[in-house]
Amino acid sequence: MKFPILLLAAATLSFAQWGGGGKTIRDYKKVSVSGRDVYVYAPSGLAENSPLLLSLHGANQDPDYQQSNTHWETVADTAGFVVAYPKGGEGYSAWDISGDQDTKWISAVIDQLVKDYKLNPKRVYLSGFSMGGMFSYHAISKIADKIAAIAPCSGTNVYGASKAQRPMPIFHPHGTKDDVLNYSQVDGFLKNYRDQFNCPSQAEVKENYPNSENSATLYSWGPCDNGVYIKHLKLEGRMHSPSKADISDIWNFVKGYDVDGPIGAAPASSSSVESSASGPASSASVARSSGSIARSSGSIARSSGSFGRSSSSTTITSSAGHHWGTSSTTALPEDPSLLKISVFTSSDNYIVVAGAQGKAITVFNSLGHVVRTTRGLGTQQKVYTGAKGMYIVKVGARTFKTAL
Repeated sequence: MKFPILLLAAATLSFAQWGGGGKTIRDYKKVSVSGRDVYVYAPSGLAENSPLLLSLHGANQDPDYQQSNTHWETVADTAGFVVAYPKGGEGYSAWDISGDQDTKWISAVIDQLVKDYKLNPKRVYLSGFSMGGMFSYHAISKIADKIAAIAPCSGTNVYGASKAQRPMPIFHPHGTKDDVLNYSQVDGFLKNYRDQFNCPSQAEVKENYPNSENSATLYSWGPCDNGVYIKHLKLEGRMHSPSKADISDIWNFVKGYDVDGPIGAAPASSSSVESSASGPASSASVARSSGSIARSSGSIARSSGSFGRSSSSTTITSSAGHHWGTSSTTALPEDPSLLKISVFTSSDNYIVVAGAQGKAITVFNSLGHVVRTTRGLGTQQKVYTGAKGMYIVKVGARTFKTAL
């Protein structure tokens, strides 16, 4: 489709290059992957198992232009990761944002750089400007298993939002005076992903957010499925341009994730759900617990080794009157506020938590995967809806079983 490419290219001459000096693309190592160039910067003394970030240029641009406006090496030097600037295809130096030609190539780039620099394959981040940002959104519908988080800058895809292969952390900066990809389309575009990932409908808003070039406001939706967040940095007065002013915020966001989700929520080594005095159980510990969940004859049967020591149970009944079994809880800690917590299923097929003000809430599916994390409001709140089956709900120091 030539029209969007020509439109994106038309703005190239209006961009203001960053004039802060520093390294140039000639300080990067040029490597070839399947006959196409990639410019790579690795800080001295780089540790094994470090992350990788790929920064993609816009249409009718090149790695030199992208690097001279972003200077990712300034963050890579202090944070300790490899940054790479791949070169788009021939012709308009464009990216394939609808097919799989470039997603296959970027996948090969990732594989080669991970091997060459002994990087962590679970901590690969994709950012890009304009059409490079569009490609970032397209990539999560094709190679999400290779990407831990994305940060598309001024890159709402002209083909519309993609269908992500899994919940993906997203950080999206965009200028209000963008005359190529108009700012008015940003919220509707991001809503597609907020809906896909079951994000909260209301954003947390931080006004007067610090940015060295523009007045800024940060909008955050989350936690969404699998603990991911979607964030949008609104930049007052900025036009269609990449900027060094955003890279620290991008890095501080993406570095918190690997392909399994939030890094702080890594599976524990324990083989059972933690005791009532412990923090939230990890997804792996729930999945490996000897008290597995068995479904039999349309009901949930409790196995001989249950999830924690149950001190109470509540009958679970669907809106159609079908009996699903019981919702059991762990032995109660001494904190009397925990006695007020209850978990049940609403008639419209939501898991509801009541009396959990200020408590951390984590919902696990029957495979032990985290499907939602949030914080209790005190009143009854709907925390999750999804496929029919058994779920584990960790509320503060208590663990519940319930069913949809």
